Amino acid sequence: MHSMKKYFLPFILSSFLWLTACNKASSDNQLPTPKKEEGQPTSKEAFLTGTFLQLFGKDDWSPSQWEQYLAELKELRIHTLIVQYTAFKNAYNDITWFDSANTFTSQKSRLTLARLLEAAQRQGIEVHIGLLFDNSYWQHQTDRAWLELNAQRCIALAKELHTQFGNHPAFKGWYIPHEPEPYAYGSDEKIALFREVLVNPIADSIHQWDRKPVSIAAFWNSSLTSAAQLQHFMAELAKSHLQIIMLQDGVGAKHVTLDQLGAYYQSAQKGLFEENKNYKGAFWTDLETFYSPTGEYPFTPASFDRVSQQLAIETALPKVSKAVSFQYYDDMSTLSPHKAQAQALREAYKKWLNQKIK
Repeated sequence: MHSMKKYFLPFILSSFLWLTACNKASSDNQLPTPKKEEGQPTSKEAFLTGTFLQLFGKDDWSPSQWEQYLAELKELRIHTLIVQYTAFKNAYNDITWFDSANTFTSQKSRLTLARLLEAAQRQGIEVHIGLLFDNSYWQHQTDRAWLELNAQRCIALAKELHTQFGNHPAFKGWYIPHEPEPYAYGSDEKIALFREVLVNPIADSIHQWDRKPVSIAAFWNSSLTSAAQLQHFMAELAKSHLQIIMLQDGVGAKHVTLDQLGAYYQSAQKGLFEENKNYKGAFWTDLETFYSPTGEYPFTPASFDRVSQQLAIETALPKVSKAVSFQYYDDMSTLSPHKAQAQALREAYKKWLNQKIK
């Protein structure tokens, strides 16, 4: 019922006794659309060109560790990095990963984001910065007071991020880490609440001082939501002031089978661009590269065979302009705790990619 990102790293990282944090952001699709390479390339790249990153356990990474991680992305033609959140709160973590004066997190890892951005600039990686994520969202998705408070906190964080990093050459977009889905937001009234109380205030505030695109990543579960329901949900979500709407494919979380995947994506595309006649933003796919027999923790890297099928199905959609993964560090990096399995997926993907782009 909840997206894979709810469960993914907080559990994994507690097992490694790592503490860290998250962040979030938003935008308005009537603004200029994202640049060609960010939003809608002329010739679509039917491979991964972006990935998410969680900062848990990376508080004290040295510049050379960031360089190693980002150089691997560049080698695989991944040039967009979405930092899922720059501040995060749950029962075990209460942290911000940059030099913030906020009082809603107790721990500050003040150099993490700055080091990441410097390394990203050197490697030519474009970074989208996520705002605050408080994990109690999952109990308060339609709670107006909770949404208002967290919108205010995200705006405060965004102002600090803009002041410190707004002109940084690697900083190319914002991300709102609250993940909406049609089961929780099962009526037009509930989707409007999410849009108008959380998303639009954040996006509108950011766009008073910044024209970078604002994005979000929605998800669905096929056992709770029909393709027609996903279509209408995406049409309503696209009324938000966002420039990029991503859809988590749900394959790793076992929210959908490969056989169902294409039909759901076609419905999502139809909702964004046909049922909603006014959305001018981009549609990205957020492809899960992890595996679990149950769809629950623990997760391991998926097989390349499965990932290649996901890519083929999702990038075949005419309006899907970019494929990003969740997520490279755990599932493909040489730095991953899943050493051999991550290396196997990385090497198989690299071989396939090199043949594809010859």
